[in-house]
Amino acid sequence: MGLFSKKPQVPDYDPDDCEAKKKRMREIFNEAVGDGDSYEIMYGYMSQSKFESGWIFDTNTTSFYFYIIGYRRSDFDIVLIQIDQELKEHTEACHIEMGKVVNVSYNPKYYQLCLEYEKGYGQFGELLNLGDTSRKTMYGPKNIQQTEEREKFLDFAEAFRGTLEQKGYKLDKWKR
Repeated sequence: MGLFSKKPQVPDYDPDDCEAKKKRMREIFNEAVGDGDSYEIMYGYMSQSKFESGWIFDTNTTSFYFYIIGYRRSDFDIVLIQIDQELKEHTEACHIEMGKVVNVSYNPKYYQLCLEYEKGYGQFGELLNLGDTSRKTMYGPKNIQQTEEREKFLDFAEAFRGTLEQKGYKLDKWKR
């Protein structure tokens, strides 16, 4: 190593806490979804920024929404359950209308998967962040490492892209 070269960073997380959180996410998912065991699950989040220009100063606020993402390859179903940071409270299950999705893309640099809806649906799509969290994470549940789960979800997304290609949709480039 040279004088100014950086040492590769190893994620700082507690494996036991990570497993406990994954078990808790499974409990929440099975509670919210009737046939929850037929789904694979993982953690994801979405963020939304709002910029307001003021007379004296400008403000920029960002809101984070944390989810348990459930997906089933047999019928290409995706379910989102919003959770709180401590994994104590959750909302009802929200099914994504996969019949309205016309494009699936992935940005490996930011671990972002985008499900783009057809025009006229009412919103652009879902931008799911699939990154890991460490002990020092300032937002969302801490200590969640999900390399295997992310790869399985990306396999699911690639298979869904195949069905979209068969239907004749023009898709964005896919990078992994």
